Amino acid sequence: MVPKKKMGFRKLVTDNKIYYWRLNGIIEIRPDQNQTNKLEINFGYFDYWEFANNPQERPEDFEPKIITPGFIKKIIENAIQLGWNINDKNKVLKLSYRNSEFRILE
Repeated sequence: MVPKKKMGFRKLVTDNKIYYWRLNGIIEIRPDQNQTNKLEINFGYFDYWEFANNPQERPEDFEPKIITPGFIKKIIENAIQLGWNINDKNKVLKLSYRNSEFRILE
C-alpha cells in the first residue's frame, strides 16, 4: 500500500529520522517529530513560461533541474552542519543553494 501524502509533502528517512518535504517554488523540509520546525531552501527556481515573452529579463538559470530524494538528503545534512536543530520548536531556517553551495539567509 502506498502511503498517503500529507498536504503534498513526501516522506524521506535519513539517519533513522523521518522528514517530510515538498517543492512549492522553494523546497520546504520539516522533521516528523517537530513539524513546526521548518527548513526552506531557495535554489533559484522560476517558471520559464513567466518569461516566454521577455527572455532578456529571465533570471540566471538554477540547478538542480530535478529534485531527488538524494538532493533532499544532501540539504538536510548541510543544514544540520550549518546549525539546524531539528528539535527546536516554531523555528524557520532559510537557506540558499547556488553554485553547489549552501548559505544561510538572514
